[in-house]
Formats: sequence, C-alpha cells, structure tokens
Amino acid sequence: MKSKPITQVLFFLLLAALLASCGSRARFVAPEIDPPSDLIPGYVPKGFELGSGFKVETSDMAREFIVSDERGNSICGGNLLDSFFDLKSPANNDLLGVYYESDEQLIMISKSYYPGGSLDLWQSTYEASFAKNCDCDCDCGCGCLDIVISGPVPLRVAEFREVRTINGTRVAILKNPKGWVTVFVRGEYLIAVESDVSLEENLKVVESLLQ
Repeated sequence: MKSKPITQVLFFLLLAALLASCGSRARFVAPEIDPPSDLIPGYVPKGFELGSGFKVETSDMAREFIVSDERGNSICGGNLLDSFFDLKSPANNDLLGVYYESDEQLIMISKSYYPGGSLDLWQSTYEASFAKNCDCDCDCGCGCLDIVISGPVPLRVAEFREVRTINGTRVAILKNPKGWVTVFVRGEYLIAVESDVSLEENLKVVESLLQ
C-alpha cells in the first residue's frame, strides 16, 4: 500500500499508525487484503481507481500518543483508541476496508463489527471520547505514537455536523480538516466513508453502498 504524508494519514484516520521502532514517526502499514465485496461502491467520482483492501487489527494499534510542538516540547498526551478509533470502531473491533485514490485525493471505506449498535449509540460513544487537553503523562516507550504539530491541538478529529436519511438509512455527517466523514449502520456493521472530495460526491458513494 502506498505511503501517505503523516498529516493525511492522521486526518483520514487510516488508523494503521504502527511504529517501526521507539520514537519513529507513524506510517501506514496496514496489511493488504482482497477488497471486501460489500464495501465496493457502485459509484466513485471520476478519476478514482481502486487501490487495495486493508485490515487493521485493534490489538496492534499504538494506544498512546504524545503531541509535541516543533521544538520537541510535549504539550499533550492521550489514548489513541479513545481519541481516534471510536469514530470507526466504537465496539473496538478490527477494521476491514478499501481505498480509492486519484492523483491527489483519497476515498476510504471501512467497516467494523457493531452488533446491536445504532447510529445514536455510535454518536454518544464518539461524543464521549473527545480528545482533551491533558498533561503529558504517557510513558513514551515503544507503545507511543509521536505527533509533531505546528498549530493548536485540535480537540477532536472530526466535528459532527448533521444527520441525513439516504435510502431509508440515517447517515451522520462529520467534517475534519481534510474533508468529510460519513457514518452509518448497515446490518451489524458500522460503515465509514472518508474523503477529501465534496460532500455531494461523498454522499453519492454512500448512496451507492445503500442500494
């Protein structure tokens, strides 16, 4: 799978940020798999091609993160799963997904097993897991993910905006610094579509997954 810049990795929540060694920067190293057929949309915007399927096991995730400024001063710490992962896997199950890419843009579609879950339950779980400013008390060993930033620390990765109904299914719409995230429950799975295309195009992908 092709590497993406660290900012794009974080903002798109690729959630495969594993460390090659202590103190290393995050990189996308999720194992490739055959693309899950139920995640192949009937519509993708012009210019996008299927990259690969992928799998992210939550047991392999780095659970701690440290946020440092450009001078290396630690200014915040937290739990990677609490801060980033509840968006896509509120039941803490593995992620299966596919990604599409153009020359400069990315669309990711993922699913996690969410038995008995609902969109309302997902939202309450996500709202409860907002990243908070905190003292940097992480024991920054090999389980830590170092993130270097130059601006203010965002309190959350994606801001909840609204819920729409598409083909009879309620779909949550969130905005992050790089684009749009749409989330819905289909059967026993939570599905997330992340992209830096327009919201209209994102929702067309969602609609095709719900046909």
